[in-house]
Amino acid sequence: MKAKYFFYLWLAAWFCLFHTKVNGETFEIHPPNSDSCDEEFENLANKLKPGDELILHDGIYSQGCRRAITAKGEADKPIVIRAAPGARPVITRPAHSNTTQNNIEIVDSAYLTIRGLHFRGGSIGFRIIRGHHITLEDNEIAETQNNALAVNAGDVDALYVRRNHIHHTGLHSTAPTEGEGMYLGCHDGKCKVTNSIFEGNYIHHLRGTSEGGNDGIEIKLGSFGNVVRDNVIHDTNIGTQYPCIFVYGGGAGVNVIERNVMWNCGEGIQVVADALVQNNLILNSSLTGITAAPQSANRRVRNVTIANNTVVGHPKCLDLRWEGSENMVLANNAFYCAGGVAIDALGLNGAGVTVRANAAEGTLMGVYLDGQKFIAGGRAANTFKSSDPLDLWPHAKSALVGTGDAKFAPRQDFNHQPRTAAKVDIGAYQSGGQPDNPGWKIAPGFKPLDGQSK
Repeated sequence: MKAKYFFYLWLAAWFCLFHTKVNGETFEIHPPNSDSCDEEFENLANKLKPGDELILHDGIYSQGCRRAITAKGEADKPIVIRAAPGARPVITRPAHSNTTQNNIEIVDSAYLTIRGLHFRGGSIGFRIIRGHHITLEDNEIAETQNNALAVNAGDVDALYVRRNHIHHTGLHSTAPTEGEGMYLGCHDGKCKVTNSIFEGNYIHHLRGTSEGGNDGIEIKLGSFGNVVRDNVIHDTNIGTQYPCIFVYGGGAGVNVIERNVMWNCGEGIQVVADALVQNNLILNSSLTGITAAPQSANRRVRNVTIANNTVVGHPKCLDLRWEGSENMVLANNAFYCAGGVAIDALGLNGAGVTVRANAAEGTLMGVYLDGQKFIAGGRAANTFKSSDPLDLWPHAKSALVGTGDAKFAPRQDFNHQPRTAAKVDIGAYQSGGQPDNPGWKIAPGFKPLDGQSK
């Protein structure tokens, strides 16, 4: 009995000393009592083997030195680092290193999932340096001195970023700073993000004071095969005024931008090449709703489809520069910019450009209403059923209902509902004769991944 008693006493003392519980391949840790550079979280994370799980309990995990983790799981044995049930662990830094060190760096990792953690502060909130098959879900990245998520130091493939809350970036106040929500790939194309999904994230209040900007999601030159869908992005116009979504193209495949909603952007969506832009709601930008034109990093405009987007309330709804472009489609979009410019376009008569069934309210530059490529949209007040600026459900008798070109319509609409081939609506919604929006009502917060109200 005495031997057993002393064994349990020793076990309890060991647990209290290290704040760690080891149960096979599962490790549980509690917050430290100091911000020592010899951090238990970092040390344990770097020792994880394929199939291991590290669980963090509630509290603040702070350390003043570089926090870099390499975790290599396997396809059938991923490594998981997650919050304990009901907990929201905060990963942060003390003030003396908040502007000089990134909060966390994930280096040369694979088959790694990080879930339910709050990354607060740091120069960059979360940086990925090379790797593949990395999942970030249900995390919060906020109050960063520079950008929130940066993937710009080596190639990364199969990154899955889902339902993360990213906000209040670019807080550095003594020097110019960037404040992107997601910075994906290298500006010169020397590193790429490929075959990745960025979905259902909530991104807002991004600040920038340098030419680098404060884009919501920016996919750099040469990155390809990525899908950006069902994200809610707003207020990327604090300090500098940059797009909510910016895709450069120039890679071996297209990037898809679909079913996102955004407002109070510098520009809503900007693309150069190799992009499919469909079923997005783009509202009230400082400058332009959609820009599709050459950019200094990529002058070659090609392989862009812009279809079934609803673009409302900007000084300029659409700015196109498609001279000499190839494989371009502009179809079934609703451009409503009363008192401003609905469409400003050059190069739409080229052999590589197809234009069909776009509705417009506002000034036209370089195009005219011909009843086929561009049709009169009528007044916005008579087009959308509600006066709520975030409710763009089309009125049953509006110019949008049943007047689209089915050949260019996506199979589903913003709400993930099928489009009727015989009578396709213009814009992001397929009304289907329903008087009110049966799906998710636009509001700050997360959009359900199935597009429906919860």
